[in-house]
Amino acid sequence: MNPLFAIHKHYGSLLLLLILIVVVNALVKGPNTRLQRIVAVLVDINLIIGLIVVLQPDARNVSWLHPIFALGSVGLLHAGAKSEDKAKVVRCFSLALVLLVAAWAVNASWGPAFTKSLWLIK
Repeated sequence: MNPLFAIHKHYGSLLLLLILIVVVNALVKGPNTRLQRIVAVLVDINLIIGLIVVLQPDARNVSWLHPIFALGSVGLLHAGAKSEDKAKVVRCFSLALVLLVAAWAVNASWGPAFTKSLWLIK
């Protein structure tokens, strides 16, 4: 397995947990803009690692839905990163979490079968 692919995969799993922590923290204690910004930037880093992985010559096929969902989640994370409005933070980070799980599902073995044969990048 490509080491960058492994980093992207495991780091992405950790990010799902961090986003969930931001949502729970916002619900319990209120928004924490420092944590929200850090998580948004960490997701940006994983997006860049994923782009590098896809551009490598030995990369596996990836559904177009994967980067579309990932970019949508990055937009939502940055929309809520600086906010101190509890409802906005919970909405943005929760929707970003759903989009990242969907991005994971389109290429995962347990994900929907139609995404594995249609709309492939390579």
